[in-house]
Amino acid sequence: MKTLFVRIKTISPLLYYCALGHLALFILMLIIAQFDHRQLMGINLWTKPIKFAISIAIYCLTWPLLLQYLPYEQLKRRFVNFTVFAMSFEMLAIATQAARGQLSHYNTSGAYNALVFSTMGIVIVSQTLFALYIGIKFFKVKAVKLTPALLWAIRLGIIMACIFALEGGVMASRLAHTVGAADGSPGLPLFNWSRIAGDLRIAHFMGLHALQIIPLFVVFSGVKNSRPAVIFASVYFIAVSLLFYNAMLGRPLF
Repeated sequence: MKTLFVRIKTISPLLYYCALGHLALFILMLIIAQFDHRQLMGINLWTKPIKFAISIAIYCLTWPLLLQYLPYEQLKRRFVNFTVFAMSFEMLAIATQAARGQLSHYNTSGAYNALVFSTMGIVIVSQTLFALYIGIKFFKVKAVKLTPALLWAIRLGIIMACIFALEGGVMASRLAHTVGAADGSPGLPLFNWSRIAGDLRIAHFMGLHALQIIPLFVVFSGVKNSRPAVIFASVYFIAVSLLFYNAMLGRPLF
């Protein structure tokens, strides 16, 4: 593990320290949550910032391992800089809204809350489109420093993650993530996914982590040929799409 972290730091110090910063925030907010017992929609209001902090840390640690195979140095620098800005902005917005006792997402009550929510949307959509552009650039990379299986896993992992990141637009347009019930209904422990209605966050979460899951399938399975990677990615895409369809029907998964 130490070797992996050293490698990530060598490839992109900026993303490495951004990840460490969010891991520190993750621990700090876990401590704060023990003393601040205010709730939003039935859960501690620090639960969402805590989950976003660990998610952003993983996101920042993942990209250097993918970008090392992309040859466009100037493009990579711009992407790293914008990613650090976008992730830091999202974290700042979510944490400060929690401190104010306000929802960060789907909150249009008042000019300030609406401004925060809409600005978060603009930043994260820009980040997603930039990531999608990076994913498309990987189609110009040859399988020289990496196997065809890993190259296809990176291509499809990035594109799939971007598709289901943009699924957030469906939730934003509805100003809710639950279908068939109000947000805040009884949910799965930790994730808080609804147990009585459809929840669009499930497909969103699983789709976003295609960025890690598909390359990890190749690494741990040891496959070299592109076909198993493409088949795995296709099955994964269909499964996550069915999760989205199930949620849109208002059906709980659990």
